Amino acid sequence: MARLIDTPLVDASLMEVAREIGPVLRQESNGSESQRRLTQGAVDALSSGGLLTMLTSKSMGGQEVNPITYASVVEEISRSDPSSGWSLVNPLLWAFLCSRLPDQGADELLGNDPRAWFTAAIAPPLTAVPVDGGYIVSGRGLFASNCHHAAWFAAVCEVKPGQDRNGKAADATKPIWVYVAAQDCRILDTWHVLGLRGTGSDDFEVENAFVPHHRAFPLTTEFVAGSNFQGPLYQFSLMGMITAALPSVMLGIARTAIDEVATLAEIKTPAGNSSSLRSRPSAHSSIAQAEAAYRSGRALLYETLIRIWESTLAGNQISWSDRSDIVLAATNAALQSAHATELMYRLAGTAGIYQHQRLERFFRDMQVARQHRFYTEARYETFGQMYFGLQPDYSLTLL
Repeated sequence: MARLIDTPLVDASLMEVAREIGPVLRQESNGSESQRRLTQGAVDALSSGGLLTMLTSKSMGGQEVNPITYASVVEEISRSDPSSGWSLVNPLLWAFLCSRLPDQGADELLGNDPRAWFTAAIAPPLTAVPVDGGYIVSGRGLFASNCHHAAWFAAVCEVKPGQDRNGKAADATKPIWVYVAAQDCRILDTWHVLGLRGTGSDDFEVENAFVPHHRAFPLTTEFVAGSNFQGPLYQFSLMGMITAALPSVMLGIARTAIDEVATLAEIKTPAGNSSSLRSRPSAHSSIAQAEAAYRSGRALLYETLIRIWESTLAGNQISWSDRSDIVLAATNAALQSAHATELMYRLAGTAGIYQHQRLERFFRDMQVARQHRFYTEARYETFGQMYFGLQPDYSLTLL
């Protein structure tokens, strides 16, 4: 029983693309699971119909959709295969950040292929040493989702004092965001995990890779979007775009878990009982609680995204309260989705423990997704800090 937001803000054509490729992603999911990265069939499906260009500007050959369409498409994809939904999110987010590069950098990364795949590592930061014309980057990046398909590896870097090529001292600055060419990175085989196995979120290493200035920018709240990124989308906050993305994967998982168990309840008769699961009061209570958790988490998420997007369209800057509301909506949607999925897993009983059951994989995927730092229960504390006007303990909320 999918209940999608009924609003003209959602691009119906992209939603149709997401539904059309759903059966392909579901068919490919076993292969992605076993090889611990998306199959080529899944990559090809996601690359079709403009999905990979949703956050790229129209002037660079992209769709430049609003955050509500973005969230809706990600949720729909995740209902078919959570690993595909997660893997779609990452190249889109880091393509979105190309808007903060100098024009030369954005053109290098997206000009020839607006469907380019990206991966990224945020913490711990890599090291960047200033040199003439750019930086020398080294370090290890963690959890680089879809890195096996990426042409560019993005990362947060801590800038260390260095020298330019003329021997002149170059001072350290605030953290920067860089894009490193894939050929300068070495992927490490680390992604042996419980769930979301198909995302290929391995670690990677970089050793003394040169990154020119045009492929880097200061990671600060103040920025000037490039000349090809003058639309309102690129004034939306990074945390807002993450909120439109990662919790939407979890909402997709929860929606499918509820639907799978609702179907199971029609045919399953628990051991020691003479009536089907659908007739048991405990099932009635569990399905009601799961629906309430999913719908309420989703409602606050979309209400928040729509309100802040409409404010952005009106020319307003993202406010402090907007940023705190984004944190709250993301955390609530994620944890309510996890709660709904776990309710359904318990209700399914032993039927949910077998690997051939979709519920088994979706339950595992949820356990991994819920560990992400962007929306753990600690983010409730972050919201509370901002609610009382205190500096948040999680600095990414301000980006």
